[in-house]
Amino acid sequence: MESPQQRRDRRRAEKRQAIRMAAVKIALDAGIEAATVEAISAAADISPRTFFNYFASKEEALIMEPIWRPEELVDMLAERPADEPAFQSLKAVMRSLSVQVRPIWADMEPFVELRKRYPELTAKARAVDETKIMETIFEAVKGRPGVTSPIHARLLMVASFGATISAVQESLEAGGSVEELLDEAFTLLEKGL
Repeated sequence: MESPQQRRDRRRAEKRQAIRMAAVKIALDAGIEAATVEAISAAADISPRTFFNYFASKEEALIMEPIWRPEELVDMLAERPADEPAFQSLKAVMRSLSVQVRPIWADMEPFVELRKRYPELTAKARAVDETKIMETIFEAVKGRPGVTSPIHARLLMVASFGATISAVQESLEAGGSVEELLDEAFTLLEKGL
């Protein structure tokens, strides 16, 4: 049973997503210029003041929230066997994350289309998110078996995220199983591309 706080958090997240989907629909249907705070608020049946309780700007509302949080990655990595090599641990964690993404793929499609049309929207947000993720998970990877140096840890992280992003995008754009595509990507990495 949900606690009152969990219920509030869930309702807030649902409202935030409804506002975000209204913003994306307007941008896809009428162009990014038409996605004003006023238009988004009207479409979401809220006031502009309420809009700013959820988002700092229209651009923030137009960007898909990260699918995973850095803390989740660190926790998942910590749950892996202590003697497992870093590459294998990252592969297992990324596979788990790809399975978690599957139920929300349909929700991602409008954001994928929006990103194709307006890549400038996501460039800044992605850089901030990726930096936070990398900084948060770096120490956990650096301490895993098989990691020989800080640059090795960073390369393992970048390659793992690249493999995961590539598998998810390929699945969304061309179809196919994310798990199979992810296995293929990690096999290519392991062979040295």
